[in-house]
Amino acid sequence: MTVSQFILFTAAAVILIYIPVAGKYFRLLNTLLHEIGHMLASLMSGGGIYHVHLFRDTSGVAYTTTSNRFTSIFTTLAGYPFASAAAFAAYWASSQGYTEWLYYALFTVLAVSLLFWIRNWFGFFWIVAFLAGTAAVYRYAPETIGQKYMYLITAVLLVESVRSSWVILYLSIVSPLKAGDASALKRFTGISSRLWGLVFFVQALYFGVYLTGKFLAG
Repeated sequence: MTVSQFILFTAAAVILIYIPVAGKYFRLLNTLLHEIGHMLASLMSGGGIYHVHLFRDTSGVAYTTTSNRFTSIFTTLAGYPFASAAAFAAYWASSQGYTEWLYYALFTVLAVSLLFWIRNWFGFFWIVAFLAGTAAVYRYAPETIGQKYMYLITAVLLVESVRSSWVILYLSIVSPLKAGDASALKRFTGISSRLWGLVFFVQALYFGVYLTGKFLAG
């Protein structure tokens, strides 16, 4: 991915995520990665995982078990950083020309999620549609179109990771009891949900600014 492509696809992603229907269709991939982050953290800390629900408003829930307060904090904290790290990894792979490997990674994430984790009807239909659409692009589209499609997905992941963390920061300020992971961390730690919202936003913004600086610097 060149500097001009980075700018173009990042701008396209900013526009795309606000387009009705289509925007939510692509934004849900970030939600899925967010919930996978919770599940992986639960497994790493000795907890259990059950399933994931995805909803049409682009929210999601990962059903996990934890053994103590520390593991609950670790599991709850993991969602936003994991989504940001996934976007960073995708951009790095794009910059190195590993587009085909990104397809393989995406197919793996979608297929494993479909088989083992997604357990509500909307989530099921979304992941089937996304998997089928991406497979069709990979199989039938010209190579240049397939590459651009993956660049767009990568850009959406980065933009949405920043946007969604900003939303949590905003909610933690105006409605601290309804700020998702930030509110949950407040219950576990006693630390203000506003501070947790700020932590989520700052880490996402760091990834975004760092990537932008790396690409613009050539």
